[in-house]
Parts: sequence; structure tokens; C-alpha cells
Amino acid sequence: MYFFPVIALAIIQGITEFLPVSSSAHLVIASDFIEFTYENIALDVSLHLGTLLAVIVYFRSDILLIINGIIDSQSKGRNTAIQIFIATVPITVLGGLAFMTGIVDHFRNIQVIALSTIIFGIVLYYADIQNDKKTKTIDELKIGESFIIGLLQVLAIIPGTSRSGIVYSGGRFLNISRIEALRFAMLLSIPTILLSAFIPTYKFLESPSSEFLLMGTVGLIVSFATAYLSISLLMNWVRNFSMVPFVVYRIILGSILLVYSIV
Repeated sequence: MYFFPVIALAIIQGITEFLPVSSSAHLVIASDFIEFTYENIALDVSLHLGTLLAVIVYFRSDILLIINGIIDSQSKGRNTAIQIFIATVPITVLGGLAFMTGIVDHFRNIQVIALSTIIFGIVLYYADIQNDKKTKTIDELKIGESFIIGLLQVLAIIPGTSRSGIVYSGGRFLNISRIEALRFAMLLSIPTILLSAFIPTYKFLESPSSEFLLMGTVGLIVSFATAYLSISLLMNWVRNFSMVPFVVYRIILGSILLVYSIV
């Protein structure tokens, strides 16, 4: 039972899932560095469920409004529910096809991760320097704009892109305020994480293992705690500051990885 790599990967997943730095890229790199095979169904499921639980707990008030919006057409959360549904359609269809056809496997190499980390870091920068006085909210999005954000989210199948980062960037380009763009990225992660965890969960339930279950439990607890802390810190950060530190981090990391892949 190798708990150190499980805890290490859970911490990395929890911290990077919602930061605009790409959790998939960091997990691929970390797995290679600590020589631990990440392709473990129980661990994969637990890390996803841990971060999912964290975002649900943190945004529980918003989620209750959205649920009410689904039930009651006159509810305040109705429009937010519609926006999230529309933005989830592209990743459901295109993302599903990408995984079923194996296209995503071609992206899991250091050079692709390095380039996407740098390129989408620059995209994040130009999106984030939009006028700070823009106060557009999620509810003010048009259906077409939500769909565009959903299409951008599909790019997150490329390690290094960052799902939260590309959704945030799309929101900023569409004149949404910083805090609302980040809030939308967080809420949109809920159906996306559920979709990505569905197949691994089904496979695990077909042939459960007590050893893998214990490993998964540890992963879930650690990823939940670190993800909740990460969300809290990021939301507070964006209320007062820009995403520039994350952009700088992405460019430095991407450059190091690019040099490493060439040498």
C-alpha cells in the first residue's frame, strides 16, 4: 500500500483542480516524477469525488438556488441553471467523443503539456486584463455566449489548458466580472466532474477491491480538504487581485517543461 504517492497526488489534485494551472498536467508530471502509476480506477474516482464534494460544499447556497430554479421556473436560480446546462453540452458531446476515440491519449506528453501551459497562460493574461469595471453576471449571459464558454471548456481535454482557467478566460472575454467568471467556472465544474467520474466509478463498482477502496478513501479525504482550501483562497484572491501570478507561474513551468522535453 503506497500511501505517500496517493496523498501527494490527492494534494496536487485538490490544489490544482480549481486554480487556473491545469490539474491534469500536474498529475501527469507528478506521476512520472514519483514513479507512481496514476491509472488506478479507485484513486481516479476518489480524487474527482473529493474535489466535487469540496465545490458542492463551498457553493451550497448557489446550488440550492439552482435546484430551486430547475423545479420552479420563477425561481432566481432558473437562468443560472439554464446557463450551466447549455455550457455543459459541448463537453458532454465533444469531450465524450474525444475520450471514446482515444484522441486524448495523444495529448498526454510533456511537449504538449508545456506548450498548452504557456499558450493558455497567455490567453488567461489577455482575458484577465479586461476592464475591471465590467460587472456582467452569469444571469446576464445569452444562450449563445454560454455555449461559446462550453466550447472553450472542451479545450481542457488537453493537459495544460486548465478547465477553470479556460472557462474563466471565456467569461472575461465576454465581459463578465472577475468574481462572476470564476464563480461560473466553479459551478460549471460540478456537471463536468460528474461526467468525467461516471465511467471510472462504474468500472470500479463492477470489480471493487478492499485495498483500492482504502486507497480511494484516503485520496477522497485529502483531495476534499485541499480543494476546499484552494477554492476559498482563490475566491478571496480574485476579489482583490488579478490572475497575473498564475500566468507567470504557467509560463515559467511551461518553459521548464519545454526545455526538459528537448534536452
